[in-house]
Amino acid sequence: MICCLVEASASDARQGRLAEIARACSPRVELHGDHAAVFDASGLSRVIGAPPEIAREVQALAAEQGLTVRIALAPTRVAAWLLAHERPGMTVIEGTATAAANALAGLPTGALASLPGSARRRGALATAAVSHARSRAVMAAVKDDAITTLVRWGLRTLGQVAALPRADVRTRLGDEGVRLHQAACGEDADPLVPAGDTAPFFERVVLEWPIEGLEPLTFVLARICDALSVSLERADRGAVTVTTTLRLVSRDTHQRTLNLPAPMRESKTLRTLIVLDLESHPPGAGIDVVTVAVGVVPGRIVQGSLLDRALPAPEHLATLTARLRALMGESRVGAPAVLDSHDARGAGMQPFAVTEPPRRSSASSLHPSEPAAGPRAVVRRFRLPIAARVEVERGGPVRVVASSSAIPPSDIVNRAGPWHSSGRWWALDRTNWDRDEWDIELAGGGCYRLARDRKTGNWEIEGEID
Repeated sequence: MICCLVEASASDARQGRLAEIARACSPRVELHGDHAAVFDASGLSRVIGAPPEIAREVQALAAEQGLTVRIALAPTRVAAWLLAHERPGMTVIEGTATAAANALAGLPTGALASLPGSARRRGALATAAVSHARSRAVMAAVKDDAITTLVRWGLRTLGQVAALPRADVRTRLGDEGVRLHQAACGEDADPLVPAGDTAPFFERVVLEWPIEGLEPLTFVLARICDALSVSLERADRGAVTVTTTLRLVSRDTHQRTLNLPAPMRESKTLRTLIVLDLESHPPGAGIDVVTVAVGVVPGRIVQGSLLDRALPAPEHLATLTARLRALMGESRVGAPAVLDSHDARGAGMQPFAVTEPPRRSSASSLHPSEPAAGPRAVVRRFRLPIAARVEVERGGPVRVVASSSAIPPSDIVNRAGPWHSSGRWWALDRTNWDRDEWDIELAGGGCYRLARDRKTGNWEIEGEID
């Protein structure tokens, strides 16, 4: 569905307000001066409802801005344009392009004069003409001549124009006649071309008096996030990045950017994430101006399941991880990641996110293609290896005395190894290693991974084998 807005009463005091209304409804907006706008309303059906409800919501939004507009929703861009310019109030045409042609059939032939210039013809004339004003005058003259010819033929309505054979219209009136005939049939000759970049989603508050501390700042952020949440909901968008810019009394700027794990637009969640981040990175002086800008993507559509296990909402997960980062530090919160290294002891950290497990069909669950795996030994490495004193006989360990009371001194009843491991001998940053590893079983119970540094001769217990 395409929606066209035409301001009923032109006013310089309201210049640009119509564009704001259109951009609040859709990111794909085509502007025609200050008093006409066309936007793609197809995505609004998910958040508002049927086309009549969309038209009423747009009309209410215009009324809040103090504007009186003509609104038309139609399957094609040209049908919405003509209906909005010729019919007062609100017009909604549902269905296919045939329904749009039937709605246009009763309009007078002179309604074609309101059509905007063709994009392809405008580019060609602008290249050949001396100035842009002259090219516009040439286009208007060609269109007016074609419409005058149609009226002289006795064609009073767009339905009569649409009934003409298009080949004959091309022979007599050329390309401009074909464009007018397509408009009378409700067919789009040119696609909807969005106007430049999408308007950014941001809110800015200039404070009368500087504020210090996060408690008064929280009230300001709550007001900003509420306004952003409303704008995102109207545009069916979700925030993926949040940039908070604070102008301080010292004329410095304190800026923080958050990358969200999933698109979200709940004002409470956005405010909480910003406050938790500022707790870890507080500004150095009082605050004069607060600006919050968000990067957006299309909103999420989530369909729950009665069979799969429930996963935490991205909003709750982002809030939890933000609280943990504020408490423990950014480098201590995340999900473990395997490093691209031959050193099995290395581990990295990546942002934590919940991913849905792959779904299996009922047939594969009843008749699995792969046999069930047998028992496997897993080494659970200690975060800090445990130092140990080891008695060696004939090149192998026979007794272990660990520095931790959790592993009592005991003889080794079974052992496997050694496995020699070394690497990064060329590095100068102390990341090189040269070691022998053993898997041992103690008489007191328990299996462990034992390692000896070949350079220093020190022993340590790296982990427990389950």
